[in-house]
Amino acid sequence: MRIFLDTNVIMDYLSSRGNVEAANKIVESIEEGENTGYISAGSYYTITYLTDRLLKEEGYNNPQRLKILRHTLSTLLSFFEIANCSRTEFLLGTLDQQFNDLEDSYQLQAANAASCEYLITNNIKDFQKSDITNVRIITPTEFAAS
Repeated sequence: MRIFLDTNVIMDYLSSRGNVEAANKIVESIEEGENTGYISAGSYYTITYLTDRLLKEEGYNNPQRLKILRHTLSTLLSFFEIANCSRTEFLLGTLDQQFNDLEDSYQLQAANAASCEYLITNNIKDFQKSDITNVRIITPTEFAAS
């Protein structure tokens, strides 16, 4: 199954915060080949920034911090695909009046572009008015329980 993970689910996994148990189960299903996992290029940028900030807060300095960051990010890329968005998808996301948070709109466009069956997010409310014709929006807990 093709599944798209919102940035917040990846950060739960990486930082052991929030719904870490469900996030771990989902990532494990991707690592084991049960599902094909996708994230957006925008998520990858944000994950890089947030993980680096987290490492700084934990007291890591360069070169150790950069070594850990590179390892973490390359590990993510070893089992996640990057959902490609073209100018068209970004324009659709920008003009979609159902979203108050355009970043979420771009995430949905990326999930659709990658033909994902599910978009997994902790922010279900942000997608309530969106067109879910092609992708089902669910929480990590819902997906992990299925």
